[in-house]
Amino acid sequence: MADDEDADFIDYIDSIKRKEKVEKTEALAAKQRKIWRETTWAGMLIASVEKIGAAPFFGAIGNSFKEGESSTSFYLASLLYKIGIITSGILSVYIIGMVMKMVVGEEIVIEQEVVIVEEVTRSQVEAEERAARGKVKKG
Repeated sequence: MADDEDADFIDYIDSIKRKEKVEKTEALAAKQRKIWRETTWAGMLIASVEKIGAAPFFGAIGNSFKEGESSTSFYLASLLYKIGIITSGILSVYIIGMVMKMVVGEEIVIEQEVVIVEEVTRSQVEAEERAARGKVKKG
């Protein structure tokens, strides 16, 4: 009987030690989670989502994905993701265009010089000289 009471007492002490250890671990995890939320962008984003009350909404979306790829919510999320990628691509091209427009200016003016090269033979030059002399003698 004394052995049973000693064993029960030892089990009780062990359970108290386990509870204290779990409480310390949870306190340390809570402290690290608080530091993470205060010092990282992701933590600040999660904190702001919780402040505006959107956390249950995102939790419901996450729970709806448990059905897998055949679910309607997965299809809609995939579709929104694709639309977001396309939209971000278009916006990035537009923003790059605006930056280039600021660097280059409003208008791009292209000036070209056109040079026409004409081949003239010696006989053509002599004929033009004769025609010019003939006009001078007549005039």
